[in-house]
Amino acid sequence: MGESDAVIRLVLADDHGIFRQGLAHLLAGDGRIEIVGDAADGDEALALIRKLQPDVAILDISMPGLDGIEVARRLGDDPELATRVILLTMHIDPTLALEGERAGAMGFVVKDNTFSELADAIDAVVRGEKFYSAAVRERVAELDPGDPVTTALSPREREVLRLVASGLTNKEMAREMEISPKTVDTHRIRLMRKLNVHTTAELVRYAMRLGLVK
Repeated sequence: MGESDAVIRLVLADDHGIFRQGLAHLLAGDGRIEIVGDAADGDEALALIRKLQPDVAILDISMPGLDGIEVARRLGDDPELATRVILLTMHIDPTLALEGERAGAMGFVVKDNTFSELADAIDAVVRGEKFYSAAVRERVAELDPGDPVTTALSPREREVLRLVASGLTNKEMAREMEISPKTVDTHRIRLMRKLNVHTTAELVRYAMRLGLVK
């Protein structure tokens, strides 16, 4: 972290309890950071941030209820809030980074990276600068702005795309996402229409291009 003595008040939101508690412990090890609240879902995170008005909010993108991007968007619509948002994700997905930026997020960090990168992201957004994980920054630069993938897919559709490309059936995806197989099928149909593809193989190629699968 930087050399300033100013305390950074922070809210952390992630639906995985062990990860959230471990990250909170690491953050608390920096004397300049005060964890003023933590949440397990997007709705709780939004309420906490509005109430506590922290300097920084670290939000997992994929949470029950409101996802991290939607929380960022709603915070950005509130002129009385100056909280700077950093989004966390498991996937190197440049379209999510761009959508997060449009929603008002200032940082985008991949969970597989080191804690020091998250610390750098916190320093950057506190200074008023944007921060992308290096791998995400490279993929953002490769995107074609006219490609529908860049703008059209919701976080839920991206999750369906990732799971399809991983070889899961509709029933397996339904269990993973905690929704019905019929809802999975609806997302899959909409996804194929948006991308103008007709086969699972084409979906897999899109997922590989976005870094959702290797």
